[in-house]
Amino acid sequence: MSGARNASPLTPGHFLTPQRPDTVVKRAFAALGKASQSALAEALGVSRLSANELLNGHRGISAVMALRLARVFDTTPEYWMDLQRDWDLHVARREHGAEIDTLPPIRTAQSPSDMERPIGEIADELRRRGGLRQVRS
Repeated sequence: MSGARNASPLTPGHFLTPQRPDTVVKRAFAALGKASQSALAEALGVSRLSANELLNGHRGISAVMALRLARVFDTTPEYWMDLQRDWDLHVARREHGAEIDTLPPIRTAQSPSDMERPIGEIADELRRRGGLRQVRS
């Protein structure tokens, strides 16, 4: 158990697997008793191909699709965008987390206020440390 505490948050297996957006769309649509892709396409005002790709996980939920889904299922666009964001981060962690874990941080925040420092201050600090060159135009 102690290894899990020290592991990077990018390491796969340290997060619950989020719901796949396509699975949520399928369940929501099935709950309405309309199981055909054509019916979903018509309800969303998109092509049958778009509905098919959405239902089969070959198309993510865009902002416009989130608006459509929110309208049709009486939810919020944020709900659908959050599902897609969580899934995208899960996939990115799984596929690239180990590689990204090897990147050294430029700096670590000591407190929340450190994260609010102007970028100019951070750049000056890096220059003083010799880690950032000034480019002249």
